[in-house]
Amino acid sequence: MWRLRFLLAGLLIAPTSHAIQDRANVDPIDPLKPDQAVAWKATLGSYRDSITQTTATDFNLRGNTKDTKFWLGYYQDQDNFTQSRAGVEQATSLASYGQLISSLQVASGGFVGGSITWDGKQDNVDGFSPLLGWGRTNVKTYYNLNFDPNDSVLWGGTYSQSNLGQFSLYQIFDDRLKTGQRVTHLVWRGALNSVVGVTLDAFERSGASDAGEPKVKGNGLSVTLDVRDYFVRMVYDQKANFTDANITRVAVGFRF
Repeated sequence: MWRLRFLLAGLLIAPTSHAIQDRANVDPIDPLKPDQAVAWKATLGSYRDSITQTTATDFNLRGNTKDTKFWLGYYQDQDNFTQSRAGVEQATSLASYGQLISSLQVASGGFVGGSITWDGKQDNVDGFSPLLGWGRTNVKTYYNLNFDPNDSVLWGGTYSQSNLGQFSLYQIFDDRLKTGQRVTHLVWRGALNSVVGVTLDAFERSGASDAGEPKVKGNGLSVTLDVRDYFVRMVYDQKANFTDANITRVAVGFRF
């Protein structure tokens, strides 16, 4: 059975932005507590643009069952642009071959997009595993969280070791809109102790905002700290959405 991912995402700058959040499953499904049918997570984010000096906000509510994610989100900037979005994500076990994750997402303004990703990692098995993915949209306006190209190919891999955590190295590149957009991520997800979890995502991007526009190059870093049911994420995103804008993002949330 194929599972669907309505990846949410939503945000910020440049009306030609088309991107899918978490194509490489960096933010996995939360485990269910014994009395839970659904594990919930609420996130409030604030986004600061270095050029316009304006701030945008976003609220996201996500739920998941054993292997299905679904969510609603709402974004608003200081110019009163708003966008609502919804998504669902499902992953199908391929036994010793990992899992197949497929996605579908919608947003106000007519945006529709989806992706399919093969994650070769087996649950509770250490070692190397491959990542391969492909995504498509209807190229409508979409304000996104991570500024990776959505009409794209993903390739890379992960290495897991019980004492070290999980390392992921992957690249997402435009294969449709002739922008030359390419983003490389190096992600570590692990724990400092039994209470504090950490996710670090260092990334590099290059490409143009649209076909024929000047190309830019930039770097960024995302740091997420999880303390029991609470978390905070801090991000510096240089040349966000392949423009001259640098975005500072702070998000806080809790699980319930």
